[in-house]
Amino acid sequence: MIRIISQYSVLKTLIIVFMLLVLSNQNSDRLYGGEAGKSLNETSETAINIIFTGEENGYLEPCGCSEKELGGLPKRHSLINLLRERDGNWILLSLGDLPGKVGRQDEIKMETTLKALDQMGYAAHNIGEKDISMGIDLLGYLSQISSVEFISSNIVNLNPQILKIKPYIVKEIKIKEATVRVGILGIVSPELIDDAYQEIEVVDPIESLKPLLDKLSDKTDLLILLSHAEIEDSIKIAEAYPGFDLIISGHRVDRPSLYFEKVKDTYVVPVGEKGKFLGTVTMPPKLSRTNEDRPSNSNLPAVEIISLDERFEDSPEIKMLLKIYQQRLRDEELLKRVFKTDPPLNLTYIGNDDCAVCHNKIFKHWENTSHASAYETLLKVEHEYDPECIECHTTGLNYFTGFATIESTPGLKGVGCESCHGPGSAHKETQSKDYGMVDANSCIICHEDEHSPGFQFKDYWQKIIHPPEDKSHNLNK
Repeated sequence: MIRIISQYSVLKTLIIVFMLLVLSNQNSDRLYGGEAGKSLNETSETAINIIFTGEENGYLEPCGCSEKELGGLPKRHSLINLLRERDGNWILLSLGDLPGKVGRQDEIKMETTLKALDQMGYAAHNIGEKDISMGIDLLGYLSQISSVEFISSNIVNLNPQILKIKPYIVKEIKIKEATVRVGILGIVSPELIDDAYQEIEVVDPIESLKPLLDKLSDKTDLLILLSHAEIEDSIKIAEAYPGFDLIISGHRVDRPSLYFEKVKDTYVVPVGEKGKFLGTVTMPPKLSRTNEDRPSNSNLPAVEIISLDERFEDSPEIKMLLKIYQQRLRDEELLKRVFKTDPPLNLTYIGNDDCAVCHNKIFKHWENTSHASAYETLLKVEHEYDPECIECHTTGLNYFTGFATIESTPGLKGVGCESCHGPGSAHKETQSKDYGMVDANSCIICHEDEHSPGFQFKDYWQKIIHPPEDKSHNLNK
């Protein structure tokens, strides 16, 4: 039975075992046919419960620029706590890719995310290509200090003294009077790895998994693979090795509910990306490798993909961890370390006050828009030292002569004239009529799907469209 819990669903159901939590907007689909499997509530005492997430891609929490953004480590922690109130017997797994980019801010992000996973009680983190891109030194340091096991079944580690990595782990779960052994393996697609990394070798997953499965087949009751690869590649692994009971997969899958697969007796389940979802799987208890009877349609696993939306409160503990993260950005003065380039055509930023001299009517209108108060919104959430936030809430951060700090460039705070129209130094001198032409492409630099999912150019343009002014001072729009 597959249960997909989504913010877009229409069927509302009260899950009593969550105590004070109402999981509304629930939609259920039977994917595999036959008699539907038991609900999570009915199987919790006699089943193996898995929580899985992955492909964080540097998203610690939604930026807050939209009301309907999903995800966030604080909401995830709250949901995990609620699940544990019902049943403490969960295995928490991470598919890979904690950071999204390369740089000092993402190094701090990666460390912060791993601390959060550690605090939530994750058992294992499968190494992804973006984890590797941060460098073996950092990855090795984090593997040494974290209680979360780093696993990979197809990475040959040439520096075991630095990088602490295991080909698999086995977790023992107590179910009534029995002990169930769960083998957890992980792979990363070699196609995702840059050949420049000399400290490791990534081999073909099909080749690397065979000896491990031979070793684990009679020592485990359940086999799970964390497959950091495209769904199609994970399906190939399922076809090659039907011994896996569950493969958690889905590289670059934005809507995981669309990609469930069943390959013989192996269930391939996507994980989603950017921390928007939390997945749970409740596996039937009778899955011993020594038992020739595979589960029937009346004993299917239950899978839920839960959207981390406004139904879930932010965990105070993880919110404090993210506050420490913001303080680290401030202490290290990362705003002063932002990579900058020269503005086009050797232009310079002049600031809104200079624009107001000739375009005062437009300036007065701008002062009452959300663009004008964009910097102040960061102050309210204490993100004013976060380069990723500052980039879209100030003018020209990534260029010389653009915003640097609030102390040195106060006239460039907020989304000012030059954010849309470009540096204004030449226009100030010549009043050229070909300056500053903009269209929707100029807007989506900041109003992209992740931070502004409801953006529609025509609707948003009406909120900021310039009022008419004297023709001699008309600014091209």
